[in-house]
Parts: sequence; structure tokens; C-alpha cells
Amino acid sequence: MKVLFTLFIAVFPVFLIGMYVYRKDNEKESSKLLSKLFILGMLSCIPAAIVELTIEPMFKIHNNLIYLFMYVTIGIAFVEELFKWLIVYKIGYNNIEFDQLYDIIVYCVFVSLGFACIENIFYIFSSDSILTGIFRAVTAIPGHAGDAIVMGDYLGLAKMALSAGKKTQGNKYLLLSILLPTFVHSIYDYCLYTEQFIFIVIFGFFLVFVYIYGIRKIKAISSKNWIISGSKKLL
Repeated sequence: MKVLFTLFIAVFPVFLIGMYVYRKDNEKESSKLLSKLFILGMLSCIPAAIVELTIEPMFKIHNNLIYLFMYVTIGIAFVEELFKWLIVYKIGYNNIEFDQLYDIIVYCVFVSLGFACIENIFYIFSSDSILTGIFRAVTAIPGHAGDAIVMGDYLGLAKMALSAGKKTQGNKYLLLSILLPTFVHSIYDYCLYTEQFIFIVIFGFFLVFVYIYGIRKIKAISSKNWIISGSKKLL
């Protein structure tokens, strides 16, 4: 019974966020595509973990905040966001179903939630603590979703720019679609990894910002049918 309850704590917040994002979509994406993105997001934990474990020893010999920031940025945030980005770009960005700006937000969130689901199960079962599950339900899971919303926003802008023939602008947005989620992810991890009071306080404010940003961005983009065809918009 405890195992089932622990599993519920690990998975339920993923389900809630996924359903919230999905229900905001005016023209629902196919369940087959979303299931594929979610499962690939789950599987991406494996290569990400291998790369992270390979990189980690490079930073362990330096015990200061600068090297810690370098580690969480390069060794964790960039690695995880890159694998998620590659899945979205290959499966979602180039998919024929991607015809509205909000679509790519959904794709990114489902990949990210797949990743977060496996990560959450690992952390909760390894700690054997329900409190860990509750804490991650309001921090790590929304954090991954927030990173995904940033990624999806800029991938959508890139698609619109490139569709309009604006190659330089489109490529800039593509670059930002990986760099900005990495930056947001690194701030989240850095504040926690320092284990210092001031950074924990900053983390609290930052998490509130991620919540507000994510909800506002979802409402703003989903409320209009932004068509991926130049900069055309249907009101």
C-alpha cells in the first residue's frame, strides 16, 4: 500500500499539470503524438543521467560557488534541457500537426513532464519520504514545466519567423529556445544546491515567478489561434 501511495504522490502532479496544459489547447493534439513525446521524455533520463555522471567529476574538485554554478549550468541544466529539446525538435517541431503556436508549448511540456515523472519517482523512492514527494510536487514538477514553456515559446517564435522567411531571426529564436530554459533551470538548481539561506529565499521568489510566468504565458498563447504561417494571426 505504501508503494502505491508513494507512486501516486510521484505521478499525480505530473498528471495535473499535463491535463491543465492539454485542456487549454483549442485544437487538441493527437493522443498518439503526445504519448510518444511523454514516453521519449521519460527515456531521455537515461542518456541525460549518463552524461551528467560523466561530467560531474570535472567539477567536484572545486568547492566554491562559481564552480557550483558552472556545474549546475553545464552538468545538469544544459544536459537535461538539451535532451528534451532534441526530442521536441525532432518529433514535435518538424511534425505536420504543428500548425499553431500553442502546439509546441504542449509538446515541450509533455516531453518535460515525462522526464520529470521518472526523475520524481527516483527521488521519492530513493529518499523513502512522502515529504520529498510533496516538496517536489510544488517545486520540481512545476519547475520542469516552466522550463518547457520557455522552450516552447521560443521554438514557436522560431517557427513563425522561419516560415515568414526571416532566417536570421528564426535561428536566433532557435538558439534562445535552448539557452533560456537552461538558464532558468540553472537558477533553480543553483539556489537549492548552495544550501545557503539567502539563496533559499531567492529560490522561493523565483519559484513564484516561474508559476506566474507559466500560467500567464499559457493563457496568453492558448487564448488565440496563432497560426504558423509567417506572422499571421486569427483573432
